[in-house]
Amino acid sequence: MGGGGIAALALFAHETSIAIPQLTANAANYSQNAAATGVSFETAALNFETQQRREGVTAFAFVLARARPGPPVRSIMAPHESYRAGRAAFFDRQETSSVAVVDGVVRHNIALRSRYENNRFGYAVAALFGVHPAPPVPFAGGVISFAPDSKLFGSIVFVIVGAIVIACVAVGVLAGVVGTYITQQAIRPLIDVTEALQRFAARDFRAQPIVIAGRSDFDVLALAYNAASAQVAGAFAERDAAEAQMRQFVADAGHELRTPLTIVLGYIDLLRKRVGAGDDRAKFIFASIASEGRRMRTLIDNLVLLAKLESEDVRPVEPFEVGELVGEIVTVRRGLDPAVRIAIDARVDATVAADRGEVYEAVANIVDNAIKYAPGSLVQIELDSPRPGTLAIAVSDEGPGIPPEDRSVIFERFFRGANRGEIEGSGLGLAIAKRALERAGGTIAIDASVTRGTRFVMTLRAERVSRRAAFAQAAAERPARRD
Repeated sequence: MGGGGIAALALFAHETSIAIPQLTANAANYSQNAAATGVSFETAALNFETQQRREGVTAFAFVLARARPGPPVRSIMAPHESYRAGRAAFFDRQETSSVAVVDGVVRHNIALRSRYENNRFGYAVAALFGVHPAPPVPFAGGVISFAPDSKLFGSIVFVIVGAIVIACVAVGVLAGVVGTYITQQAIRPLIDVTEALQRFAARDFRAQPIVIAGRSDFDVLALAYNAASAQVAGAFAERDAAEAQMRQFVADAGHELRTPLTIVLGYIDLLRKRVGAGDDRAKFIFASIASEGRRMRTLIDNLVLLAKLESEDVRPVEPFEVGELVGEIVTVRRGLDPAVRIAIDARVDATVAADRGEVYEAVANIVDNAIKYAPGSLVQIELDSPRPGTLAIAVSDEGPGIPPEDRSVIFERFFRGANRGEIEGSGLGLAIAKRALERAGGTIAIDASVTRGTRFVMTLRAERVSRRAAFAQAAAERPARRD
């Protein structure tokens, strides 16, 4: 575009350089005709400039008003003087014109020098392309001169430069867009592999093969990822199948062991009753066997329950009142041990749609853990709604608590914390609670802000939540009391 603009400017300058001598010759002829007809200078200048107007050429006709000492005017127009000498003599004179016609506009009493100082940059451009002003020649009692239109030449250059700048910016933007597109297409497999690895880091191990277009050197990386992803998916499928078989085995074995274990415990109770009053050794043996048998039966029941919860079987859900379920759990525990201290702080009445038996197992396991690991302390059960549509069940105690290093693995199967002491257990209670709540669409977590004891918070989606009247009234009166 720059070359085309310069070529067009050169052609325009060439036409202008031809037009200036032609106008000078035409002015001499017209001046003779005007003198013969007696036309005034002003009329002749206006008529000539109107008829002979050329694009790119400016005309300046004038009549001198007065002159200071210097070279005579005729010397400016002498044909034997060089162009440069004549131009210097003309422009160096500090003279004014009584009448001047500039490009068809009549002006009075203007300095001759001011006409050629309009746009020096335009004159420089015209001179660069070989266009020069013509020396003034006599015209109808005055003189007339022709020069390149400095403003027009300057404007043309600015237009060309502006067009070049706009074209460069447009080409740069287009090159950037095309380059970005080509680069993205080239590194698309790398971007896809990165996103897939980020999914892996977020524990999303589903096989999602990357489509290969075959246009990039990074396709080899995508092929390697697809192969690795297929291997990982296969490994997880095998693991899931093995876990399913293990759960089925545990469930079947638990069902098969329950009956003979119950029979063995029955015979042990019968034999213990027949032991003589003075045989303390036999009583101790039978009591130990019965205790271990009960412990084994509890372990088997928990394993069977956990296997059932980890299966893909979905039980039909039905709405139930959580307050009634918590009250039932507390009533049963108090009936088994009247010394147990349990307090219920139900701030809301809530209905949850889930499997009631599974939610019962989850809450009961957390309450049993609090009773077992914090004997004698108050077990506090709170029901509240921290957010609309949710129910939070918090169970807290004042026991030894759970060390921070155990909190990340406390919900794993068979894990027992460092503060368990000599208390018996299977390490399955929290795993059962977590899985049961997950099946109900809820969560369970340890409240890390508690510094004394332990506080578990279970969250469930609630079908209906209403704040109890006493708490609603207290909440309504609280601002009034603050005032």
